[in-house]
Amino acid sequence: KDIGDTIALDETLLEISTDKVDSEVPSPGAGILTEILFNVNDVVEVGTVIARISAEGEMPADKSSESVEDISAISNTENVENADKVSQTTSHIESKPSVNDDDRRFYSPLVKSIVKKENISSEELTSISGSGRGGRVNKHDVLEYLTNRGVSAPSKPAVASFPHIPVSTPGLTDTVEPMGRMRKKIAQHMLESQQTSPHVYSTSEVDVSNLVNYRKENKTLFFNRYGVKLTYTPMILDACIKGIQEFPLLNASIDGDNIIHHQKINMGVAVSLPDNNLIVPVIKASEEKNFLGLTRETADLAARSRINKLEPDEIFGSTFTVTNPGIFGSLFGMAIINQPNVAILSVGAIKKKPVVKETEYGDVIAIRSMMYITLGYDHRLIDGAYGTQFLSRITQLIESFDGSEIKL
Repeated sequence: KDIGDTIALDETLLEISTDKVDSEVPSPGAGILTEILFNVNDVVEVGTVIARISAEGEMPADKSSESVEDISAISNTENVENADKVSQTTSHIESKPSVNDDDRRFYSPLVKSIVKKENISSEELTSISGSGRGGRVNKHDVLEYLTNRGVSAPSKPAVASFPHIPVSTPGLTDTVEPMGRMRKKIAQHMLESQQTSPHVYSTSEVDVSNLVNYRKENKTLFFNRYGVKLTYTPMILDACIKGIQEFPLLNASIDGDNIIHHQKINMGVAVSLPDNNLIVPVIKASEEKNFLGLTRETADLAARSRINKLEPDEIFGSTFTVTNPGIFGSLFGMAIINQPNVAILSVGAIKKKPVVKETEYGDVIAIRSMMYITLGYDHRLIDGAYGTQFLSRITQLIESFDGSEIKL
């Protein structure tokens, strides 16, 4: 929307972007957009006024008019307490969009901008299925359509498309691709973590045969009863939650020379995205959830992560993080701490192997399902003894799993 444009209640005014999530911002009131205080791609502090709307027909002469309604970057800032900044990505478009005026479907300014740049006809646009709220077509739907249609990149890149700059080399032509916004944020976040925390790692081998056997025997019954897949992730999360309650320093963070002891265990769970990026949605107050609650929320957050449906406050506020490179076949991984956490648990692949077991009849060799878990921790706060004891306790909890806490 431009200054002077009329906007309806709940009509999309702009998009904001946190580190990894894009969100449409609906207008909190109906009226005329009287003031836009920032430009496209400006970075503003959470809670900053970015636009003003007046009652229709009233164009206030100054900002003090009571008819002006302030639009903040994120209105519910109390739910995004760890979000430092958001970037405004409003698209200004000409008054004549390339969308047929007779089409009653609503399209955001950003979508209209892409439609105009790519010369998408009204007929094509109406054929695109919307994945947004209420079936609304958003920029991701349009970009996916363009990819499937085989449209080549425009001379000036549209949103989320990158120019490939040829670099001459003998016999071959390389290309240079500018980093996307998310990749740049990940790179910055990882570098800052390495510079902030002296990383120490401890690894333990875990016999997960009980987990494997229980899942094999009960996954169909569990799905039929609860409508969600039974996976290893909530089993491991449950062990971490219990371990953290016994070793609470793993749930702390550092602020200067102060140690912040968090009362809630906000469990971050790393999710790999289709574009090869990574995001960490957060299960808030995970210690208050039973196994079914953990399973449902883990599945929901992972599914919405992959289709860009997370809300901004769902990726902030973690106090401990679990990542699972094992699903891609890695035996173990040495993950970088997700700041401001002081620890991260990396889960490896489950592999069958011969293991020496002690029995009342002596030592025997048995085939067991084994898995490595690696704890990365901040040596400023967590010493080796404390970190290793925590890891050993998680190992015990996983190996003693019997499914008694799962109601079937």
